Order: sequence, then C-alpha cells, then structure tokens
Amino acid sequence: MSSAEREAALRDANEKMRQYYVNRPPMHVVKKKRKFGEGPQDGAHFVQLAAVSSFLCAFLITPFLGRKIARDEEFRKKFIPSWYDFTIEKPDYAWTRQELHEQMIQLQNELHDRAINGEFTPEKLEEMRRQFHGKEQSEDASRSGWDQLHPGVDDDEDIEEDD
Repeated sequence: MSSAEREAALRDANEKMRQYYVNRPPMHVVKKKRKFGEGPQDGAHFVQLAAVSSFLCAFLITPFLGRKIARDEEFRKKFIPSWYDFTIEKPDYAWTRQELHEQMIQLQNELHDRAINGEFTPEKLEEMRRQFHGKEQSEDASRSGWDQLHPGVDDDEDIEEDD
C-alpha cells in the first residue's frame, strides 16, 4: 500500500467516523422515556393496581358494612338472603341489668340470713362437700364412686389440704 492509498483510506475512515458522530441523533430522540402504560409489562401493572385497590377498599369498608348488617333489620332483609342469615332473635324474656342486680342482692340476703341461722356450721359444710345438693344417694353410685367429687377420695379424707 502506497502512501497515497494509505492517506485515502485514512481520510475515508475519518470521514466515516465523523459522519457517525455528526449525524448521530441525540440521546433523547434515540431513547425516549416511556410513560406509564406504554411498555410490554404495563398491562400487568394495571391488573395488580386494580387487585390491590379492590382489596384495600374491601378491607376499609368491611367494618362499616358489618355494623350496618348487624344493626339494621331492613338492610339485612333486603341484601342478605334468608339461607345465609344466621342471626338469632333476641328473646323477650331476657333479664335486664336491673333485674339481675336485684336477684343478686336477694341471693346475698338469703345467704346472709342462712348464715345467721347457723346453716353453715362446719359439720353441715362437710356434709355438703361430700354429696351433691338435690342428688339422692344410691347404692350403685356409692359402690362405683360416682357420687363423690373425686373417685380417689374416701369419706374420711379431707378434700381441702390445710397447709
């Protein structure tokens, strides 16, 4: 290769390299930024976003909807099918707090009067511990030990251990 040929090859190579750098398009034209929803996997993002948002909405609405179902009779009859409704009707004979309080006070007074009358002497208490109230003593039960509080405890043994 002569020097003239070599000079021509170098000029040609330099021209090609200059064309590469000079005519090269800018980076923002070559590599554009994709917007959300334009890529090949962005359809999956929309599905995931829809699933997450629906679960979040269901999670946030559930307490309010449950309270509405529990308290509103018309709403429950309108939207909940009868085969799925497991609500229990409140009985009419349910005691109020006042009635329960009065019964507890009455029971306290009865126990107090019985204690004053001497019904809770140690002998009577021992007899109460040995047999169940209102249960008759039968021979079968006493033979098998079913009438005792604990089958391994004899009648002469003390049930409560005193330390």
